[in-house]
Amino acid sequence: MKNIKLLCLMIFATVIFSSCDRTEDPIYQKTTDNRYPTVVSNANFVTPSVPTAGYVKGTVLSVEFNFISFDSIKEIQFYEKIATADSILLKTTPYAPAFSKIKNCDTLVYSYTVPSAPASGTSIVFRGRVVNVNGLTKDRIFTYKIR
Repeated sequence: MKNIKLLCLMIFATVIFSSCDRTEDPIYQKTTDNRYPTVVSNANFVTPSVPTAGYVKGTVLSVEFNFISFDSIKEIQFYEKIATADSILLKTTPYAPAFSKIKNCDTLVYSYTVPSAPASGTSIVFRGRVVNVNGLTKDRIFTYKIR
């Protein structure tokens, strides 16, 4: 009788442990080696920093864009969105290695001019985007108002 209980317990344990095997489930299979780029968050992303009241029309800003990618980078894109309008591509820069040993990442400084057309109080979104060769992207944005 004791042997039968032990045998039943072993069969039960085998069934329980074999049902937890997830190696055959396709949801747990690795589908790709592609990875998203990483945009490093830096305190001085925009120089001069964004004032509460906003920027005066025509102000020239220096945007420092820091990023890292384990996959090859294709290009860096800069967009501008004025109020509720669609984003406009300002510039596409082909990737050129600019690794900074101090910051331990690639750095690109972009000169951006605040547009002069929008009315005062208009909200503007500036977006920097890193595009990998595999098509994956990562964005960094800042929002400001026209003074």
